[in-house]
Amino acid sequence: MKKLAATTLNIILALGVVCILAGILLFPRLASHFNAHVETWTVILTVVGALVFYFSLVKYSSALVFFLGLYALLTGFLFMIIGSGLVPFGIEGLWPVSIILAGFSVLFTGITKDRRIRVSYLFPSVFLIGMGFYFLLFSLNLISMGFRKWISIFWPLFPVLLGICLIILFLIQQNPAAHFPYDKSESLENDFEEDARE
Repeated sequence: MKKLAATTLNIILALGVVCILAGILLFPRLASHFNAHVETWTVILTVVGALVFYFSLVKYSSALVFFLGLYALLTGFLFMIIGSGLVPFGIEGLWPVSIILAGFSVLFTGITKDRRIRVSYLFPSVFLIGMGFYFLLFSLNLISMGFRKWISIFWPLFPVLLGICLIILFLIQQNPAAHFPYDKSESLENDFEEDARE
């Protein structure tokens, strides 16, 4: 397939972001049929997130700007849905979903930045997603006992999980190119650093 010109690609990207934003912003109109209230700050957060996301792809190649735009877009829409009252849980029940969205945003940022899954993005994103689901169990009262009581009983699981993660990290780092291939330039830099240490 022939590669399109940069201006054509920017137009396609802009149309894609506008379509996503239009779909999200049509939500308040749908919510008004159900007599739901959509707060202005959630709409502003979503629009600003979409704009930052667009400019991170077109103008700024910073992973942080990309992450902030994507995260603001997703959390703005999440809080728009929560604030509308269309879901049976309020912010006190669904706040951990914002942590899960942060994990997915980190993962997607890494994939977009490096065009592959990298360990440096994978582990933080898995940690955030896991913590979000963990807190969600308590905020939705799926675990009936209190958070403090649960921690006092099951705290030995944390060193076990940490140990498992460290062993997995060790095994992956034994042959990282087989699991998560790095760029040749990066692997050459690592070889030079290892030679300098020796």
